[in-house]
Amino acid sequence: MNKKELLDLLNKLKIPVNEGIQSDKNTNIYPRIVFWEYGWDPIVASNNEYDTKVIYQISFFSKKPRDEKLLELKKELNSKKIYPYIEHEYVQKEKYFHSFFPLEVLEKIE
Repeated sequence: MNKKELLDLLNKLKIPVNEGIQSDKNTNIYPRIVFWEYGWDPIVASNNEYDTKVIYQISFFSKKPRDEKLLELKKELNSKKIYPYIEHEYVQKEKYFHSFFPLEVLEKIE
């Protein structure tokens, strides 16, 4: 999967999606997605870097467990032969569910 395919897949859900940081206008909208990169893994051949696996965290916020849009996201990923291990937590103070997983995307960094 490349970055454009990732963006297309996330936007297909028709819920707010933000890269990097949470948008102030989406803070209290559920469900929503925030994603950011947290790792680079260079792909090297013949001592030259020719691409990079960028690891993103995909965070899904909702007011209920097993939100329909989270299940839709999982189904879309599975259809592309991507089967992430999705973790869940309940944030008591703000009363929402946070589901999250890493996803590797191929990108040209330089």
